Amino acid sequence: MRRLLAVAAFAALTCLATVPTASAQSAAAQPAQTDAAGYVQQTAISDLFEISAAQAALQKASSDEVRSFARMMIDDHTKAGEQLAEAAKGQNVATAVPTSVDTPHDQRLQDLANATERDFDRLYMRTQVEAHTAALKLQQDYSSFGANPALKAIATQLVPIVKRHLDQAQTILDRLNKA
Repeated sequence: MRRLLAVAAFAALTCLATVPTASAQSAAAQPAQTDAAGYVQQTAISDLFEISAAQAALQKASSDEVRSFARMMIDDHTKAGEQLAEAAKGQNVATAVPTSVDTPHDQRLQDLANATERDFDRLYMRTQVEAHTAALKLQQDYSSFGANPALKAIATQLVPIVKRHLDQAQTILDRLNKA
């Protein structure tokens, strides 16, 4: 009987040792990007990318619908970038707001610049779906878990706008793929 109790106790301890604590589970559920500086950096780069990609689309797109979407991207992301910069400045966020895109986004811009006229519209819209999917996650995560209340309010305000952009981009891409 003692041996059975010892085995049962050992098994129980082994199981407890492998179950994450509530705080570990909570930390795992939260995104890594909850600091204000990282949020500002990622959001600003996203806005810069959207504006640059849209400028390319205004020059190279053959579809009126794609060009219209690009104009909306320039307008909406310019406004969002201005709001973000103002909020970051007002909150003394310990980072400079980027004025250029990072290497991965620059590569995407190069891909758009090198795209043939025939392939451009689909590539641009596919890029928009990917970029807005990532941007939506960033905004939702910071809206839920962000450390800075003013930036958290911006993220919350941006969630429905980014969602609308994503939905429109996907709709346009679906139409282009059917054509």
